[in-house]
Amino acid sequence: MDRKSLIGYVLIFIILIITFYFNQQNAIEMEASAKTEDSLKVVARKVDSLNTPHAAIVKQDSTGSIVAPIVDTLPEQKYSIENAKLKIAVSNKGAKISGALLKGLKTFDSSDLYLLNNPNDTFNYKIYFKDGVVVNTADLTFAPTAASNSAIILESKINNGGTIRVSYKLKPKTYNLEYALELVNCNTLIPQSQNYIDFKWVSNLGLLEHTIKDERATSTIFYKYKSEDDVENLSITKSEDKKLQKGVEWISFKQKFFNTTLISKGGFQDAVIINVEAPEDENTTNVKRMTASAVLPYDFSPNQKYEFEFYFGPNHYPTLSAQNIGLQKIITLGFFGWVSKFMIIPIFNWLASIINNFGLVILMLTLIIKLILFPLVYKSYVSSAKMRILKPEIDEIKEKYGTDMTKVQQENMKLYKRAGVSPMGGCLPMLIQLPILLAMFNFFPASYELRQKAFLWAHDLSTYDSILELGFNIPFYGTHISLFTLLMTVSTLLYTRMNNQLTGVSGQMKWISYLMPILFLGFFNNYASGLTYYYFLGNMITFGQNVLIRKFFVDEVKLHKQIEENKKKPVVIKKSGFQKRLEDMAKQNAAKTKNLKK
Repeated sequence: MDRKSLIGYVLIFIILIITFYFNQQNAIEMEASAKTEDSLKVVARKVDSLNTPHAAIVKQDSTGSIVAPIVDTLPEQKYSIENAKLKIAVSNKGAKISGALLKGLKTFDSSDLYLLNNPNDTFNYKIYFKDGVVVNTADLTFAPTAASNSAIILESKINNGGTIRVSYKLKPKTYNLEYALELVNCNTLIPQSQNYIDFKWVSNLGLLEHTIKDERATSTIFYKYKSEDDVENLSITKSEDKKLQKGVEWISFKQKFFNTTLISKGGFQDAVIINVEAPEDENTTNVKRMTASAVLPYDFSPNQKYEFEFYFGPNHYPTLSAQNIGLQKIITLGFFGWVSKFMIIPIFNWLASIINNFGLVILMLTLIIKLILFPLVYKSYVSSAKMRILKPEIDEIKEKYGTDMTKVQQENMKLYKRAGVSPMGGCLPMLIQLPILLAMFNFFPASYELRQKAFLWAHDLSTYDSILELGFNIPFYGTHISLFTLLMTVSTLLYTRMNNQLTGVSGQMKWISYLMPILFLGFFNNYASGLTYYYFLGNMITFGQNVLIRKFFVDEVKLHKQIEENKKKPVVIKKSGFQKRLEDMAKQNAAKTKNLKK
């Protein structure tokens, strides 16, 4: 490994460190009867509780004015709607979603996978009536007025003819839930000066994946403005409010592999405030507490309607892209995300469509990428071979001029030009591969497709493959041993040894080259086994490519003769266009100066 190549590896390591710290059966649809499918408004299946609807009662004074709401003490009742992918539980208390079951999916401990199922979650509207009365919808009891297997309408009646109506409707075979809030005949009960209602959504995210540390590191709030293409996220180290400007199209409470997104059909017309809070107790299974609050305009229409849509589902790139609102951008693909978007993800998805084993998918993906990069590997090998041939002469120059580094560099450049060798020939191809290397670094840990997919001893390619729990913590390493990380490290050491032998590197540079794989061992021990498996395969395939190139593609004896022939030829230094223009300008200035003197 020559010095330039080693600098390239050091650059890769530094960038990886920076990236690490500043980024971490289609079920048969249950449909209602043909009459129910026609229209909820025309034909509705009444549920048992409709016989005794429970409405929010409001006290009145002698003039009939609202004084304060009285919330009845009826027990909580839940109603279910479902499609092929989701089962939604809706509580009569506040008409809020009390659980979103993702069918066919499990948590890390094989439990059913729910989103929004914490009893401390809230989804509340605060409505300001006349005479200072404030009604929180979370305190009201709602009763269903129409329902089918995939939709439900609930109402809570206010005295004087007002009604608060909430409706939910699941889209067929999707993770999407249409949702609407209606204030019916409330315009005469709300003072004219009160042209808004308050909205607040609080979600306590539960642990869905293997490690709480990894889940917390990747959980935050993403949001997008309707007028912009970019997606932003709340990245803070402590709990604090962030005020967003008006026009927010959607707000997403994202975890590592799943998200709950609230999409505003018309965009939030006023400012939105968001907050993320991590629990103080690091040992709890509560991941984070996320809050979003906003002011919704009220225009005193007899039927004021606010329309939204929920997405409860996986962070699966094609699925999120199909939403057509830029939701796929919540998947963090890093600075070189364009490489993943236009090359890695299409190839990966194509392979996954024809190969059922994701370990084999990663193997084939690695082979395809290595085949694409083979010309660069070949060029790098040839450059290293030329530098190895010139090494004795380079050593002579160094011995001749000693500590005069300027002279050493000048003589080395003369030697390179005479021999027709580029000292950057081995480094540049490696740096060109850097975008793919870093794209993979971000792609595998964020790949939903690898979640709970086993291969060999790895039970889940989206997390580390522990073959032994140590029972104690080793600083900069961890509490377990990941076998794919060990194999990656060993293969890197073997490749480094081969490279050092080929390039003849020695001394301090040689030992530094061996130190880097050891540092990687601790760095990658807690990373997704799919990533370390890919790096292991990449090392072994590159190792094999170099052996094949040396045996069948590059004859070093002929290469040495070619270099010697190049030395005999006169060195022609080609001038760049820029140099030529400078010289022409200098000549023109000289001519002008000469004419002025005359």
